[in-house]
Amino acid sequence: MVLLVWPVAGEQDCELHINDLGRSFPLGGMERHALCRLAGVVNDATTSHINPPVLTPIRKPVYDFLLDHVVLTAELVRTLGIGQYTIKRVGAQGFQGDDGQGSEALVDLLYQNSTQRVYHIQGAHHGKVLLITGEAIIMLTSQTRTGHDGKESVETRMAVYSRLDNPMLATVVKVLQPFLRGVINGKLAGPFLAVHRMGELIAADPGQVSRQAETISELDKTELDALRVLLLPSLTPARP
Repeated sequence: MVLLVWPVAGEQDCELHINDLGRSFPLGGMERHALCRLAGVVNDATTSHINPPVLTPIRKPVYDFLLDHVVLTAELVRTLGIGQYTIKRVGAQGFQGDDGQGSEALVDLLYQNSTQRVYHIQGAHHGKVLLITGEAIIMLTSQTRTGHDGKESVETRMAVYSRLDNPMLATVVKVLQPFLRGVINGKLAGPFLAVHRMGELIAADPGQVSRQAETISELDKTELDALRVLLLPSLTPARP
């Protein structure tokens, strides 16, 4: 199946070829610059993978808040011992991130609606022997699921595409894909899985997570107050 986005003369051809993963990107809602960055990775992907669905036992407003406030979330992830991520905002929709294990990336949110988010990642991994650089596209599709007990959870599906800059290395990865695909996919999916683990901790003890958040002096007080309202609505005084 081929979806066409007609190029303007002299500009990059942003035709997107959908492969057999069967995932539908929200092309109708994406701006041209986002489509071009999407096509640049997906059309020449070194690896592509659909992760199994993940069920996070929190309400969707809480899940969305964690994704919308990734600087706060990264601070909580480190404080609670889930990961070593550090993130700072760059521009309106971008973030600079470091996983504390040799990988760093610039992450841009290309598109989002109530159920989908599409991210572009430009990153590098400083290995013991090689410096690996490349780009990736991650699409998250999330929806609310209600259990037999009436409690809400968020089911998230993640599509991951990567394109390595080094053609020779990309060829090696394609040949050895069953092994190396998992390594690359794990690196790219890691921050989003940390959000899932944060959700599990929130479900187990929202009060504890709220108290830990309040000990982090670097966090924005307005964001902390908003998180507390979401985590502990019954303890938040009603406003007139």
